[in-house]
Amino acid sequence: MMKCLTRLIPWIGLASAAMAMGQAIPTTPPPNGPIVRSPDLSQLGAQLAGRPLTLDEAIRLTFTVNRSIAQARANLFFFQGKTMEAYAALNPTLSTALEAIQLNDSVDSKYLTVLDPKSLSQPIGKVFASQNVDQKFAGVTADLPIDISGSIRAAASQARFQEIAYRLDIDRTRNQVISDVKAAFYDALRAHALVRVAEEDLKNSQDRLKDAQDRLAARVVTKFDVLRAETDFAASQQQLITARNVEKTNIAVLNTIIGIQVDTAEEISDQGAVVQPETAKTDELTAGGKLGPGYDRDLSEAMAHRPELQEADAFESAARKGIEVARKTQLPSLNLSWTYLYAPNAGGSSPINHSWVAEALLSIPIFDGGVARARTKEAQGNLAGTIVSKRQAVDQVTLEVEQAFLAVNEAQQRVTVANATLVEAKDAFSLAQVRYKEGVTAVQGLSPLLEVSDAQSALTLAESNQVNALYDFNRAQARLDRALGRYASPVK
Repeated sequence: MMKCLTRLIPWIGLASAAMAMGQAIPTTPPPNGPIVRSPDLSQLGAQLAGRPLTLDEAIRLTFTVNRSIAQARANLFFFQGKTMEAYAALNPTLSTALEAIQLNDSVDSKYLTVLDPKSLSQPIGKVFASQNVDQKFAGVTADLPIDISGSIRAAASQARFQEIAYRLDIDRTRNQVISDVKAAFYDALRAHALVRVAEEDLKNSQDRLKDAQDRLAARVVTKFDVLRAETDFAASQQQLITARNVEKTNIAVLNTIIGIQVDTAEEISDQGAVVQPETAKTDELTAGGKLGPGYDRDLSEAMAHRPELQEADAFESAARKGIEVARKTQLPSLNLSWTYLYAPNAGGSSPINHSWVAEALLSIPIFDGGVARARTKEAQGNLAGTIVSKRQAVDQVTLEVEQAFLAVNEAQQRVTVANATLVEAKDAFSLAQVRYKEGVTAVQGLSPLLEVSDAQSALTLAESNQVNALYDFNRAQARLDRALGRYASPVK
């Protein structure tokens, strides 16, 4: 029974920079210090804690801790490795191996020299071991692939296009995430502004209730006025509770999108975030039933800058290279190798301690059972799918640009109307308060308190509409910027 103990030293690759088609392989270091749990603001920097967070700071934080961006970077790093692996197939390799074998016994033999003079039938020879108990080997092998068919270069080129696609996917993710952060930030600012509206409405209701109670004590008004004031006060309280809850919820959503702890209770600032719209150019909205030149400019910008379209082009190029790779598997391949073997305790009558072998292997496929043909058809199907995906991306971008363009123009007009309505509501509320103090109303027989209550409700509604219109415009503008691909470039 033979007992073998074998140890193999790992292959040692030659260090070389892979070059193909005049392009060097870009390398990106892996992320340092992976984030295993979403941090809070205090863990990201002392300067962020204890003061309101601006929109620019929120966006910069997003590039540090956002999960979608981190995943896109990880995907890119993975495909960079795949590209390097594909290009490395063009390089020579060098490997070493050590082997130790122990047998349970040796095999002895005699080497025939001359015949014994006294007995011509008995040879005189030397006893030697044809196999030693302990055997040791050390070898070095060098391989050099000769890409005579170009199949290795085609596979490397395909991997390169895939890497480009995933590099563009980072731009796509960046474009989407910034839009999401801005939308969530504007929703949080909107909620905070509506809390202030609700607080002001509650204060007005409280003042009116107190005044009604004082007037009832003075027997100037009836009990009905007090009950109406109490009803308005309770409704204002409920509205404030709801507004504060919405504010906390929107902050949690913002935290989630940024990538910090959901329950981080930070304050946000509208500094540099809120933009007042210009007057809407209604003549550009429609011209003969079609969108005007403003839309055409936006669509052209989107087609030039949206990373989804560039990513689709890269995947299509990779798919075309895939067809080339599949077809070239039917072509011959050539490989050169050289192996050196050192056996310090070789057995036999003429032990060979040093030996080497040089080999040139030319492989010519004759019949593979239809595998290459099947791979080619598979690659052609993949190409057809990428072309459909590209068309779908173009249609989706066109739809998003049109919707965002219309939304911005609509929001511009809504802000204009809401601002004018708010001015009128403030004037009406002030006049109602004056008439209430004088004990008169604009409508004969109507309680002055009811007129003030209606005017206050109209003012609260106008203030809410103005807040919603303003933040809807900023949200729509962020959506349009995303549709045009303006967030795809790194933030500086």
